[in-house]
Amino acid sequence: MKKLIDYLILTVGAIIVAAGLELILAPNSLVDGGVTALAIMGNYLFGVPIWLIYFALNIPALLFCGKYMGKRFVIRTLYANAVTSIALSLLAPMQAITSSEVLIVLYGGLMLGLGVGLVVKAGGAVDGTEMIAVWAQRKFHIPISTFLLAVNAVILTGAAFVFSLEQAMFSVAVFYIVSKLIDFVLDGLNQGKSVMIISDAPHEVGAKLIEELDVQITYLYGQGGYTGDERLLIYCITNRFMYPKLKEVVMSVDSSAVIEASYVTETAGVKKQNFFEVNRENGK
Repeated sequence: MKKLIDYLILTVGAIIVAAGLELILAPNSLVDGGVTALAIMGNYLFGVPIWLIYFALNIPALLFCGKYMGKRFVIRTLYANAVTSIALSLLAPMQAITSSEVLIVLYGGLMLGLGVGLVVKAGGAVDGTEMIAVWAQRKFHIPISTFLLAVNAVILTGAAFVFSLEQAMFSVAVFYIVSKLIDFVLDGLNQGKSVMIISDAPHEVGAKLIEELDVQITYLYGQGGYTGDERLLIYCITNRFMYPKLKEVVMSVDSSAVIEASYVTETAGVKKQNFFEVNRENGK
């Protein structure tokens, strides 16, 4: 069932990418970066169908870098690329949804970011430049972000010559929206918050948190850098909606407590007991 859902997500994501390209960006001479940008520019210059250029560039990149990605990634990427190419060919005869520059940038970026994010979340990819970036990182230790930034800078500069400087500037905005939405899809709305609490009454604060918020806490052993005194620190993970209440509860018990909080994008595992209780039961 999970595999079926993953392939459904791959299909939906690939179709959204194709719709964003053929119905919004390409008819208005805008690009987003990577292979899709090259496909749009190739179509504009030589009249070659976008789907053909897209497929012709992505598949060699996938075959070349496949051994670094794993069998599962290769199969899912091949499937996503096939669906995207088919959808591109079917949508090509249709008219652009809009010619408004604001709507093109906004919805073009949103559709591509959403589609790419869904494909990546399901274990695939739709852009060959990202695959080559992984290969370059493994082979030459070039950071993936640096490689992609350099490649897309060249591609977006080329767009200024193929189309116009203004179109290239709009394309940079599209590229930014796409990258941000991909992060949003992968990280999700429900980002967690990692919270560290330093209090002179750790047991009282911990008990209150468990009683009122039903959060799982962990007591960590720490030592004051100035005084050298040993103390217990409280560590827990909550969400951004619960955090204000957590802060209120802590301050109601110990108004001088120090709270440090930072965002976490992913947590895994089920904590039935806090670590302090487990160690205590084991006699440690």
